[in-house]
Amino acid sequence: MTAAMLLTVFSSCVRNPDTPPASLPGNEILAFTDEKEAADAIYRLQGTKFETGLYEKEDLLAFENAAAEAVRYLRRNKDDEDYLERCTELYRALLTAKESMRIRTGDTPRVYIYCMEEPTTEGYVPCSVYVADRKDGNLPSFGDTAAQIRIRGNSTAAAEKKPFNIILSSDREMLGMEKGSKWALLANHFDKTLLRNKLALDLAMEAGCFAALDSRMAEVYVNGKLNGLYLVCEPVTDGKHRTGIDLSAGDFMVERVKKWAGEEKHMFYTSKMGLRFDVNYGDDRQAAALIDRAEAVILSGDEETIWEILDVDSFASMVAVQEMVKDCDLFYGNCHLCWKDGKLFCGPMWDMDLSMGNVSVRHEEDKYRLYNNLSPFGDGSGDSANGLWADGEWFGELLKCAFFRDLVVERFRALDGVFAGLYADGGEIDRLINEYGNAMERNYTDAGWKLNERASPYETRTRFGTYEEAVSDLRAWLQRRHTFLKNAYGF
Repeated sequence: MTAAMLLTVFSSCVRNPDTPPASLPGNEILAFTDEKEAADAIYRLQGTKFETGLYEKEDLLAFENAAAEAVRYLRRNKDDEDYLERCTELYRALLTAKESMRIRTGDTPRVYIYCMEEPTTEGYVPCSVYVADRKDGNLPSFGDTAAQIRIRGNSTAAAEKKPFNIILSSDREMLGMEKGSKWALLANHFDKTLLRNKLALDLAMEAGCFAALDSRMAEVYVNGKLNGLYLVCEPVTDGKHRTGIDLSAGDFMVERVKKWAGEEKHMFYTSKMGLRFDVNYGDDRQAAALIDRAEAVILSGDEETIWEILDVDSFASMVAVQEMVKDCDLFYGNCHLCWKDGKLFCGPMWDMDLSMGNVSVRHEEDKYRLYNNLSPFGDGSGDSANGLWADGEWFGELLKCAFFRDLVVERFRALDGVFAGLYADGGEIDRLINEYGNAMERNYTDAGWKLNERASPYETRTRFGTYEEAVSDLRAWLQRRHTFLKNAYGF
C-alpha cells in the first residue's frame, strides 16, 4: 500500500462519524514519498469544515493547534533531513486530533440536527443527526450524515417550535431506547410545563398498556442553535419494532379519526356506528372487515365473544389511563388499534399535550365546553378535572358490560399509588424537574420561547408568570382528577 492509498483510507475514516478513533490504522501509516504528497494531505486535513456548535471547544482548539504546528513545519523546515518522516508524524497527530473530537454535552442529552434544506411537512429532506448523552452519562454518542427529516404533526406543525420526524440511515439505539430508524421529536410547544406527553407515555408503560412508547427528554439543536427541550420517542406507527405487527400474517394498525379530518386513501367507516378509521399499516379491506366484526361483537355485549376477539386487558388499561390523563382528543385521532395474533389490541397511546387540564375554555367547539364542564355541558362545575371522559364510542359500549367495568375498577385500584405518585411531593413531576429543570428553564430563556404566550388556540387560556406556576397548576389538576375518579369508581 502506498502512502497515497493509505491517505485515502484515512480520508474515508475521518468522514465517518461512527468510526471510533481506536479503529484508525494510525500505527500503520507509511512515510510520505515526496513534499507534494505531504503538503496536499496536511492542507486537505487542515481545511476540514466542522458543523457549527457540534464539538467541544477545547477539542476544536486542539485540532487548530495541531493544524498550525503541521503547516508551520511544512512551510519552514523543508531542509530538515527527516522532513518527510516528521510530516508523517504531524499528519498523524492532526488526524488523531480530528478523530478525538467529542460532541458537546451538557446536563441533558442532546440531539444536533444539521439540515441540508429547510424541513417541511411535505416530505423528508436530507440532514445529519448527532446524538449525545448527558455529560456524566454512559451512552455512546453517534452521528448519521445520511439521515432525513420532516416537520411532523397537524396543528402542532403550525407552531413556531416545530416538531420533527427523523429517519436514520440504519437502526440505532436512541438514548438507550430499543433500536429503530424512525424517531419522533415532540416539541410540546402547546404545553408550558413540557411534561404532559412524558408523564402520559410513562404512565401507559407503568400500567402495562399495549405497545406503550418509550421516550427520553433531550435538548435539540438545529443548525447549531438551541431549539429547546423536546421529547424524543418511538413513533406510534412504527409497527416493525414497537407493536410487533407482522403484515405477512395479516396484522394491521388503524387509527380512530373524526369525519372532519382530511380525506385519506386508506380509510373506512364502520357499518353500525359509522366510526371512521384510517389504516396506518395493513390491508384496507381486511382491516375494515375485522374492525366491523369487533364493533358488532362489542355492541352485542356478549362476554365470551368479546374475550375471543378483543384483548380485553389492553382495552381496560387504556380506559383507566385515559380517564386519569383526560386527553381532549380521545376519539378524535389519538386512539390506535392493532390486530395481531388473532385479536384486537387497544394502543399505543399518543399525543397528550392537550390533556391533564391543558384545554381552552373559549375555543368554539362543544368538545372543549364538555371537557371543561362549562354550563350547561357536563356537570357545569367549570372544573375540567371532573367528569368521566373515556366512556364514549366503543369504550362506552364495553363499560355497559359488568365484567368490563369490574376490570376497569380493578385497574384503577392497582394504579392508585401510581396515579398519586404523579403529583405527590417527590413523585414523577418532581423527579423530571430535578433531572431536566435546567433544560426546561433554557427552553424559555436560551431558546427564546415565551412562557406567558399561548402557542395554540386549543391550549389553556391561563397565562403563567413563571414555570413553577404552570407546574403547580398541572399538579393541582392531577390531584383533583385522582380524587374525582376514586369517588366515581368507588374506591
